[in-house]
Amino acid sequence: MSAVFLLLCSSLVWAQSIPPTPFEQTKKQSLPDSRTIDDYLMTLDTLSPRARRVALGTSAGGRPIPALLLSESPSFLQGAVGEQHKPTVMMFGSQHGNEPSGAEAMQQLARELVAGEHPELLRRLNLVLVAMANPDGRDLSSRHNANNDNTNIDYVALQAGETRLLVDALHRFDPDVVFDAHESGIWKRVLTREQGWMTDVEAQFDMGNNPNIDGRLREYTEHTLLPALIERVSSAGLAAVRYRGEITSLDQAVSRGGLGITNLRNYAAMQGRVSILVENRLDNKAGVYATPRNIAERVRKQHLSMLAMLQLVADEAEPLLALSHRARQRWQSADADRTLWMGVSFGTNREQPEITLPLVRMADGHKQLHRFRNREAIVTREPVPLAAAYAVTRERERMARWLAHHHITFETVSEPRQLLVDRLEITAVRKQSEARPGVREKVKPEVRVNRQSVTLQRGDLLVPMGQPLAPLAALMLDPRSANALYQEEGWSWLQPGAFPVFPVVEY
Repeated sequence: MSAVFLLLCSSLVWAQSIPPTPFEQTKKQSLPDSRTIDDYLMTLDTLSPRARRVALGTSAGGRPIPALLLSESPSFLQGAVGEQHKPTVMMFGSQHGNEPSGAEAMQQLARELVAGEHPELLRRLNLVLVAMANPDGRDLSSRHNANNDNTNIDYVALQAGETRLLVDALHRFDPDVVFDAHESGIWKRVLTREQGWMTDVEAQFDMGNNPNIDGRLREYTEHTLLPALIERVSSAGLAAVRYRGEITSLDQAVSRGGLGITNLRNYAAMQGRVSILVENRLDNKAGVYATPRNIAERVRKQHLSMLAMLQLVADEAEPLLALSHRARQRWQSADADRTLWMGVSFGTNREQPEITLPLVRMADGHKQLHRFRNREAIVTREPVPLAAAYAVTRERERMARWLAHHHITFETVSEPRQLLVDRLEITAVRKQSEARPGVREKVKPEVRVNRQSVTLQRGDLLVPMGQPLAPLAALMLDPRSANALYQEEGWSWLQPGAFPVFPVVEY
């Protein structure tokens, strides 16, 4: 009898009317504020046993940052306990607050799932939807938060509280897949206003592409998952392509999305997660549309992109899970291949030095292919074997807080300890006249390595490299890395002399 009763209750929940999203209630004519969206997520939580709204924290401006969990698994909804044969997908919307369509598409998707649409998805996936990754920017129509932080490129320094909350959420829910939804403006200051052209893109997809990401995971994402996703979205009627980076001038070279781990896409992939970025079209402000700035159509495109991604992940669950789980455990083993590339950037693709891409003439809408220099080849430099650990001997309390924010394991030395290390001496620092394409490398230190015995003092830190976050930690701690912490504002440690962070050979 109890089973029949539960089935009846479940059927009643599914049968009841699920209200439209706040955006839909305005007939897609205006955007609700962040608190209205949060109220709607609470409503879905109340109405459905398959939805649970959880608090991640608050923004710099005091606004709530919630996540909505969607699943048929009570253990996942209540304790964020993943399932071995069921991918967990974490989706982020509106990291840039002036790109609002991702948040609206995510609410629509949640409404549909709660109402019983796409039932195969909740049978095959656990979902974590962070519709408003930047609620301050949402309400202020700004790219940044209330403190003027660009949280989208803060994943090394973790200056903003919002970024730290999102990093905590990655570890709390441990997703196999991370999906980051953005919009890309077609109007550019030089390209459009001065040269008369706009970009022509409906949906472009990128992935974690830093060459230090687990090789098998990167290969699978680039050559299997991404092409399949682009094909599915295109077949659904939305022209989709591989991401080609910002085109702001007819005279520039083009590449792919940045290689740096300051963005969520590469940061998450460095942790062994499949990581996908979408940028859908953000239409021209001067255009005439059925809804303000074509917002209804923009939300439709974001929704289509998200739904296609979820359906593909469900179909690819077995190989995707195997590769993601392996990647997250790889750096705990003592395998022979433990080398990192400290220098990464884009260079000329010698097999295809030029590429043609479509643009639209501002004056009359005429479409035309334009030729650009093709700098999509990934260049790697300075291979460095992964050390046994890294020692930290400066601003140790501050560094301890920073490591803890990243969930990187470390030890505080309790008494003097002699160790064999590779002491790093900076002999010169060159200011980059032009940042290397693909990374935010502002200065380039010249480093000499001296193997010697060093005595660490009480309070110094040791960061072991036998942990899942080892490659991420090493790339942020090592001054030779193009992704080092010391490239970030407030961490200008790159000065001539013995560097206070260095690899430990044996400990």
